Amino acid sequence: TCNVLQAVNEDEKIYYVTSPPMTGHKPRDFMILVSQRQPFKPSEPYIVAVKSVTLTSMPPSSEYCRSEILCAGFQIYSDSDSSCTVCYFHQLTSGVMPYFAANLTGSSKSTEDTALGCIKFLE
Repeated sequence: TCNVLQAVNEDEKIYYVTSPPMTGHKPRDFMILVSQRQPFKPSEPYIVAVKSVTLTSMPPSSEYCRSEILCAGFQIYSDSDSSCTVCYFHQLTSGVMPYFAANLTGSSKSTEDTALGCIKFLE
C-alpha cells in the first residue's frame, strides 16, 4: 500500500508505505519523503528522490517492522519525444536487503511492478 500522509509542498510529499512479509518476517512499513524536481534544461534529468523520515503522528506499529530507506531515487532523461532513460539509485541497508535479493533471484515482482508504475505515471 502507499498513501499520502502530508503534502509538504507542490514538489514534496510524505508517504506511508507497507509491503508484504518475506518468508519468516513481519510485513514492513516505511515513512518516506518523496521529492520531485523538474529539469531546468532539456539535457538535465527529471529527478525523484526518496528518503525515510519520522513523524510523531505515525509511531511504529507492532503489526509491522519499521524499515528505512537511507537514499533512493530516479533520474529520468529524455532521449526523444517518445523515449527516455531511467536510472534507479538505492542505498541498501540490511532492512531492505532481503527485498533486493529477492528481486535479483527473480522471486519477487516488486522491481517489475515499480517499473510498470513509472511507465504508467510517465504516460
